[in-house]
Amino acid sequence: MRLHSALLILALVGLTSGCVLGPGTGIRDRFDYSAAVADYALLERMRRVQLSGGIGMRVRRLESDEAGLMTFRQKVDPAIEADLREIRQLLGLDPGAREFRVGYGSVASDKEIAILTRSALEILVDLSSFITVPEEHIAERRVSPTAAAEEGPAGPVRPLIQIKSSRDRPADAFVAVSYRDFWFWIDDRDVSSKRMFSFIMFVFALVEPGSKDAPPVLTIPTG
Repeated sequence: MRLHSALLILALVGLTSGCVLGPGTGIRDRFDYSAAVADYALLERMRRVQLSGGIGMRVRRLESDEAGLMTFRQKVDPAIEADLREIRQLLGLDPGAREFRVGYGSVASDKEIAILTRSALEILVDLSSFITVPEEHIAERRVSPTAAAEEGPAGPVRPLIQIKSSRDRPADAFVAVSYRDFWFWIDDRDVSSKRMFSFIMFVFALVEPGSKDAPPVLTIPTG
């Protein structure tokens, strides 16, 4: 399955977010000040429909390729049907269609869902804005202050990932690194941040090209 189809599936189970899916899907990062409440509404509605079983994914084999397809189920509760109508409207989809091809890009027909993924650098830049920066580093002009929390429909939006900083080495860290006399770390009790960190590692593994170097040759003497 292609990367954009895999990312959409992960989005439906709550693992991806605006840091990976770009403006082509109607989702923007925290530095795009034109982002609207509709961006959060889209993710929230897709999540509700997925939990109800109203959205399915399948792969259709083509002659020389394969296509990821998203299917909206027909028999769903009235509340879920309302969410499906809103999703169609937000994504500009055919209101009468039930199956949509998932493709890469920023422009699609009304029977396609276009996903424009961010580059690896853009993902890291977006996530780095959530790091709790030491005041000493800010005073020394080594780095910009931590960005303020975003405001969503229900108030402040929880950061995609919470990376703390401290002088002392953390006692209960999921992952930690020392830099310029400070420790930067993710709390092992922070499930959401651990999930996001693991997801980013998974994405980097997906996009990492295979090594073209020749494998080492092992010679076993037989005499």
